[in-house]
Amino acid sequence: MKNLFWTLFALVLFAGYSCHDNQTIVELEKFKSMKTIEEQNKSIVRQYWDGKWNERRPEVLEELLTENIINHGGTEDIHGIEEYKQVYGTYLSAMENTRFVIEELIAEGDRVMSRAVFYGTYNGTLGDIYPVGEELSFKFFTVFRLVDGKIAEEWELFQ
Repeated sequence: MKNLFWTLFALVLFAGYSCHDNQTIVELEKFKSMKTIEEQNKSIVRQYWDGKWNERRPEVLEELLTENIINHGGTEDIHGIEEYKQVYGTYLSAMENTRFVIEELIAEGDRVMSRAVFYGTYNGTLGDIYPVGEELSFKFFTVFRLVDGKIAEEWELFQ
């Protein structure tokens, strides 16, 4: 009878640890998967900034933004990729020698925050602001929300 008791006790104890170990392994795999997604999202944001300002490639918008992109920044929100391309084209034609330097990227879940500095020579016109021909710089803080490997939403502050 004593042997049966100790055998059952050992089985229960082993099963409990085994389940705990399996649960730990599952949690670890979820964590690894999330970190992989976060690193991929950071890479997408890097590609976006490089393509948009350092390479000045308008096609990067089609590659990395969703059709229904929403940009919360400036004076009014931008809704949809067509409106986004139009606004970007205005800035692209007004600014020359653009350069975007990422100072920090932080990812959590489907969000990526970038802290960066934009440099460019303002030689065009934006509304009532006429060209000054000097290099300007702005600090940017942008939070991106990504869905299926594309930027779906962006909140932007600059100074």
